Parts: sequence; structure tokens; C-alpha cells
Amino acid sequence: MPENPDLILAAPLWPHGASSLMHLVRRAGQHSSVCWANSVDTGLSAVQYAILVVLAEEKVCDQQTLGNRAGFDKATGTYVIDRMTKSGLLNVLVDPDDRRRKRVSMTPEGEAMLARMVEQAKAAERMITAGLDANDIADLKRLLSKLGGVQEPESHAIAERG
Repeated sequence: MPENPDLILAAPLWPHGASSLMHLVRRAGQHSSVCWANSVDTGLSAVQYAILVVLAEEKVCDQQTLGNRAGFDKATGTYVIDRMTKSGLLNVLVDPDDRRRKRVSMTPEGEAMLARMVEQAKAAERMITAGLDANDIADLKRLLSKLGGVQEPESHAIAERG
């Protein structure tokens, strides 16, 4: 019997054990969304924030690379980038060397929005990790990176644990 039986009772019983990993991941995703909504007042999603962060690092990025770095598929990217462009946060230009490729960059409005959001995003991360110690957070990041197919640099993971 687990130390806290409420944790098991809160997760539906599945044929593969007392708690379903899928259920727990779904619940964690819901918690993440709540933390984001309670911390970020810009109306932008975590994906839109990730796009701004990538573009702050890359300056100009093709849409496929941006999707790989920010973690969205082509259909989602087309929709989200179009919305952000219409909102004045991004510029999208056709690559003159390959007219099928779109080059995305941040506008000054996008840069201002990113500056406004950084502390709010950090607050969301503090909220979602409340109750976890540094080792728990490092383990969580490592496992989520592994599940999500994201490769975290080994030196970064070691530094966070140190």
C-alpha cells in the first residue's frame, strides 16, 4: 500500500497497474495549463512564448526549424505563426533562395512582448514546480525531455543537479 493512498485513488485504475501513466501525464498537463493561465496575462500560449524565445536566440528562422525548436507540428505552426503575424509580433517573408520556405522573425512588438512575458513565464515554472526540490526538478526535466524526444545537453543536466 502506498504511503498516501489518495494519490492512487485520484488516478483511475487501469489494467496495467494501480495508476495509469497516461492519466498522470494528462493531469500534469492540466496542472501546467492552470499554472500558465494563473501566471501569464498576455493572452499568449506557452507555444507562442516558445516561438518568441527561439526567435530571440535565432533572430531569423525557417518555419520548419522553428517548429522543431519550439515543439509544434506544421499545421499548428502555420496557424500560430499566422495569428502572431496578424497580431504584429512576427514577420514572415518568403525565402528568396527557396520560395517554398518561409523565414520568420520577431518584430519590435514581439521583442517587447517577450520582455514582458519572461518574468511571468518564470512564475509559471515556479508554480508548477512548487513542492519539488532541485533534484526532483532536474529529474522531471530529464524524464520529460526523454518522453518528448527532446535532447537536453548532458552538461546542462549535470549543472542543474550540481
